[in-house]
Amino acid sequence: MQRQDMSEIVDQLKGEIQNLKNQATFFSSLIDMSVLLTSTFDLEELIRKVLEISQSVMLSEASNVMLLNKEKSILECRVALGEVGSSLEKSFKLKLGQGIAGWVAENRKSVVVPDVSKDDRFFTGTDKLTGFVTHSLMACPLISQDNLLGVAEVVNRKDGRPFDERDLRMFETFCNGVAVAVQNAQMHRELLHNQRVQQQLEMASAIQQGFLPRSFTMENDQFEISAINLPASMVGGDFYDCIELRPGLFGITIGDVSGKGMPAALYMARLISDFRFESHQLEEPVPTMTILNKMLSERSQQGMFVTMIYMTIDTCHGELRYVNGGHIPPILYRRKGDNLSKLDGSGGIPLGIQAGASFEEAGHSLRRDDTILLFSDGLLDAKSSNGEKFTLKKIENFVRGNWQTTHDLVTQLVEAVTNHAGEESQFDDITIMAIKWR
Repeated sequence: MQRQDMSEIVDQLKGEIQNLKNQATFFSSLIDMSVLLTSTFDLEELIRKVLEISQSVMLSEASNVMLLNKEKSILECRVALGEVGSSLEKSFKLKLGQGIAGWVAENRKSVVVPDVSKDDRFFTGTDKLTGFVTHSLMACPLISQDNLLGVAEVVNRKDGRPFDERDLRMFETFCNGVAVAVQNAQMHRELLHNQRVQQQLEMASAIQQGFLPRSFTMENDQFEISAINLPASMVGGDFYDCIELRPGLFGITIGDVSGKGMPAALYMARLISDFRFESHQLEEPVPTMTILNKMLSERSQQGMFVTMIYMTIDTCHGELRYVNGGHIPPILYRRKGDNLSKLDGSGGIPLGIQAGASFEEAGHSLRRDDTILLFSDGLLDAKSSNGEKFTLKKIENFVRGNWQTTHDLVTQLVEAVTNHAGEESQFDDITIMAIKWR
């Protein structure tokens, strides 16, 4: 065998040995990465450590991971390693389709670019901004369960040679694991966020119940009153209140804030506070509703408003005075004579829409065994599994029905609407209040 042939064989064996070493390093790195991927749910820490392993294996000068902002349809640099990495993190962004990373995200395909100066897709803005010089790069989409999460890149081999298809296959293997880990970390973060929101809602619900109990019953020699509030979520925008303005005069209100959840609950909390103060100062329905409407109109946000009824009952003479601001008219039932009617003599628009709106007062003289039923539209909006609503006729039948106390009436209505809805989720807050004159 000639010396030249022997030299070629030795070189070939050296190359194969080096390839084996590279493969061993690669598989060792995959093991390290698999351990890392299950060791933390901290998204930035996870990405940074994976990039460090990737850079070591791919012999790259720099690397980065850009995550997809779905709302804005842009890629945002989350972690970047290398001499200019700190200047890119949290600030560098690309539109989908912009630059090589944007192209990879838009097409969901990996790409190796041996020479970026010959690729029209390359975005030169980064190099101009940082002074870094990009020669060659690889970019892979981060996809898990067909969900695009972002793009990972490695830039410039340290040995000066360009990246090739073999390098790309190795990098793709890394990125497959990274995508799963990123999705797990994002899901974990979302879970923690939801848990915090749930805790805040529970706290808000407890605070709300402090000044708006879920149920309420009061009775004296002149009248009895019962109420219940069933929010569609943990907090709601329906409200009711019964306060003694002075001996012999009670103020009663029920209302429904537009919207649901936390915004409606906060709006309602402020309104209840204002109502208690202003009603004690003014007592009479029209002035009280007028000032509340003015206050709500001045601070109204995002078009929120409230339908509301405010009534006063003189317990010495049985005189009822009330103002209705866009709420469902109460039902007046006079058991003697089985006469049922709507208290619709007072008209007005909901509060918080027009600061200068005017309100009209109406009144009735209450008789023995008269009953007034007030409720929010959530009672009428309750639907059965076939879409049938809980009708006003059904409510009237219960008012005329066999009950002894206002607590009985309210309880029967709650049981009826619950059975009517069955397995259907509650769509809107439900509030019911019954008043019986003795």
